[in-house]
Amino acid sequence: MGSAFEQLAGKKLLQLSDATVAASQFNWLVMADPVNRVMMLGDEAIPTKQEIHRHAEAAVATFLAAFLHPDKR
Repeated sequence: MGSAFEQLAGKKLLQLSDATVAASQFNWLVMADPVNRVMMLGDEAIPTKQEIHRHAEAAVATFLAAFLHPDKR
């Protein structure tokens, strides 16, 4: 994912100083809450497809708020 983010930065779609760090941050924005809920609460906390979709959209929005190139805002 880091190399993909580097390519996007090269096309001036993202602005970032370290693509590897940005990829890790994106990964955890997407995965942290659902994984933590299941780890702490068990199978009954497995999110629905709708909840996963809503969470992923919010994670992408947060990531883009931080890393979208200013020319693309």
